[in-house]
Amino acid sequence: MRKFKWSLLLALLFVVIGLAACGNDETGSNADDTENTSDNGEDTSADETEQEEVNLRVVTTMAGTDPAGEVFQQVLDDFQEENPNIKIENDSQSADAGTIRTKVNTDFSSDNEPDLMFYFNTVDADGLIEEGKVVNLEEAEGVDLSGYNSMLEQQRREDGNIYAAPQSGFYEGLFVNKKLFEEHGVEIPTTWEQYEAAIEKFAETDIVPIAASTEDSYYVVEHYILAAGGMENYTADLADKKEAWSEGLNNIKKHADMGAFTPDAATIDLALAQELFKQEQAAMIFEGSWFWGQLEEAGMGEDVTVLPMPVYAEGGETGELVGGASQGWFISTKSYEDEAKKDAVVSLFNYLTSEETIVKIAEATGQPPAKGELSDLPDYLKAGHDLVKNAPSVALPINDRIYPESFTHLRTSVPEIVSGDKTGEEVLEKAVEMAK
Repeated sequence: MRKFKWSLLLALLFVVIGLAACGNDETGSNADDTENTSDNGEDTSADETEQEEVNLRVVTTMAGTDPAGEVFQQVLDDFQEENPNIKIENDSQSADAGTIRTKVNTDFSSDNEPDLMFYFNTVDADGLIEEGKVVNLEEAEGVDLSGYNSMLEQQRREDGNIYAAPQSGFYEGLFVNKKLFEEHGVEIPTTWEQYEAAIEKFAETDIVPIAASTEDSYYVVEHYILAAGGMENYTADLADKKEAWSEGLNNIKKHADMGAFTPDAATIDLALAQELFKQEQAAMIFEGSWFWGQLEEAGMGEDVTVLPMPVYAEGGETGELVGGASQGWFISTKSYEDEAKKDAVVSLFNYLTSEETIVKIAEATGQPPAKGELSDLPDYLKAGHDLVKNAPSVALPINDRIYPESFTHLRTSVPEIVSGDKTGEEVLEKAVEMAK
């Protein structure tokens, strides 16, 4: 009997152990299923982890009256929609009156540099490059520089490296309201003589011959020096003190005395000068290819044509242009070396410099893109592109090549030249001294 009891107890023990084992198997199976599947049954065990949020700050000149501003913001919105873990602060500033230069210099000197910036790859970037604040794009892991035209090579610095990837090229010239010229019977100025005749004839009407700010006189200074010296003198070093430079400055006074500008040209800014032209109160204006966006918004694109500055200097040639590709996309070294940001920064850089994005922004400005081509251009935009294509030579603006304070002195001294308080020679001499 005792033997039977022990047998029964032993059998019951095996049953309990068996049930416990089954229970553990089921529990383990359910735990695994819960860990590796989502509520809808999809497998989530594959190396999928939630991406951490990355915050990037971008500084560009696509702001203010720049017609690319709205398009650029849409590009950033599209990128963020495709990359929800990346948040972008668009801290763009106007390129007028040195605003962007002050912004960038302040940010970098205060250890608050932007992650990406669209900035001048000129003398303005020298300090940033020398201090290693921006990366050499050709050595940066993951950066894609394929598909560029010759504008990329134009960005190569004296040390042999490329630190900026261009977005588009530009040109500057004399924008002329053809309708006003026709209405007043004035000949379109393709020579220096015709240019001076146009000033004289419009000065006798209620139409201002040239819309300009004589202090924000970036384009006026450049084109008057080009006219007086041709490209050889225009591209000379400031230290050479070329006579054509002072002659060009003095010619601004000569034409002011002929009534070329408004009486308040010394006190208005560039934006107001642009408004004069867009409101058809002025017949001509010196501007850049980016100006087409404003003209189209004003509905006057077809009434305007752009001409090269008439060059009268011996050895010079009308058709020589101020232009090139002076701006590009930089990656800050600080951001690139930050492992938490690096991938996001490179990804955004490649997105912004893709052919699709470059062409999209160029369509808003009418400027020649650094990748791809614009299609179905209106005749007036095509004429501007042809200026570049047919130009005997193209050179960057003076302010992109010389000591910034020296150029600031040149342009801000124009009102004093116009008033007769200073001569072109005196202003040039001072600008040279400031660069030493």
